[in-house]
Amino acid sequence: MSLFKDTFFYSLAKWGHRLSTIILAPFIIRYFTPQQYGYMSLINTLGAFFAMIGMLAIVDQGLPRFFIDTDDLFEKQSYASTSLLISGVGILVMTGIILAGYPLIPLFFEEIQAPFLFCLLTALVGLGHSMRHVGGNMLKWTFQSARFTRITLVQALTILCLTICGMLVWKWRANGAILIASTVTLICGIWAISYSKQYLKLSTFSKPKSKELIAYSWPLLGLNIFAFFTRSLDRLFLAALTSLGTVGIFAVASAVASLFETLLAGFFFAWGPFILSTFRKPESPQRYADFFGVTACIGLMSIVTLGFWGSPVVMLLRPEGTYLEIGVYIPWIVSGALLYYLGGYFTPGPNIVKKTYWKFLGFVLAAALNAILNYLLIPRLGILGAGLATTAASLAAAIFNITVSNRLYYIPLKWHLAFSVILLYAATVSYIQYTGTFYLSLYSRFFATICMMGIALLIYQRDIKASKILQIVWK
Repeated sequence: MSLFKDTFFYSLAKWGHRLSTIILAPFIIRYFTPQQYGYMSLINTLGAFFAMIGMLAIVDQGLPRFFIDTDDLFEKQSYASTSLLISGVGILVMTGIILAGYPLIPLFFEEIQAPFLFCLLTALVGLGHSMRHVGGNMLKWTFQSARFTRITLVQALTILCLTICGMLVWKWRANGAILIASTVTLICGIWAISYSKQYLKLSTFSKPKSKELIAYSWPLLGLNIFAFFTRSLDRLFLAALTSLGTVGIFAVASAVASLFETLLAGFFFAWGPFILSTFRKPESPQRYADFFGVTACIGLMSIVTLGFWGSPVVMLLRPEGTYLEIGVYIPWIVSGALLYYLGGYFTPGPNIVKKTYWKFLGFVLAAALNAILNYLLIPRLGILGAGLATTAASLAAAIFNITVSNRLYYIPLKWHLAFSVILLYAATVSYIQYTGTFYLSLYSRFFATICMMGIALLIYQRDIKASKILQIVWK
């Protein structure tokens, strides 16, 4: 398996998907009010959360560890079959729970007028997300990145065309857009699963292997849940403590900030399998550390670029100023995501030695901190409080995970420097945007962008050279 090849295909898929999202975003921002956008964001957030619980972390955590450990084809098929069955049962159970919980919606979100329709759409989003995630991971861990790319691009193009036509021709709003997107996602997830079944020639369910998979995965399900809380709890608190309009503004800022994750999505998709298959090489720890520095550098440049230029671009679509202040929030959202990835993807120790409960504990602490800070800061600072809470929680999780992971599998990460500079950059860009400079001239934005990006490159020039970032092929 070549890291370069898989990174290319996964990047192509994610960039294709993100490109469709970028093309669709202007229509949504232009035709949807912040309240409608917030409604969509809340449904997608809850749908993704319940889907994650239903999948039980089997296909993204348990399957790869046992799949890679064995060379026997029948064993691989047995693990894959068992993973699919367990995930399928969990997904169906969670779908039923979502539909049965509609009487509770008004207790948490007062602005929701049709609770059952809200839960129905949430269940459909969760089902589509689950099937896509299961199918995508099956292709990922059987190293079928090209097929994964094909399916993802078809999905993105179909959703893009149907949604734009729906908004412009049939006057769809939030419900229609959610319905068509989740349906297409569900179909493409089934398509991906059928591909993986064909490739693996899946065998029968194995009760002993189900116990192995669940025993390994349950701590990582907790990790996934609390990682979700660390990064997405802010939307739920904003919806409960403020309004759907505030959630909509936060969703626009998050959509701009997510371009950072898109930039590195292909790398992250390829990185997990790559680490588990190469960590025994003596040169691996230093190589991982080099890529850590490169990732931190890309993150710093993303904080600067998206922070300074996200707001002016969105204002072209909403010149009346609906989303004017997002430039203050974007740096904190990007820094939270960057800290999350640095602390999650460069800490393979628990996975390597099969002590995944350590990561579970790290994210429990981070999620608890995130909940407390959201509750305290959102009533006082609004969206900025949500961004600060997520960044602080991600920082706590990253420090904990790196400390534990390095005791189990040491990587010479320069995380003290990285985390300090990340926080400094986020604070600087956010402060410049906040202190009466919403209307920075294009020249001022350009000058500030070039200076701060240049500093980031100087800080990490050694890591960039050592990683040979332009020649990412590990033989």
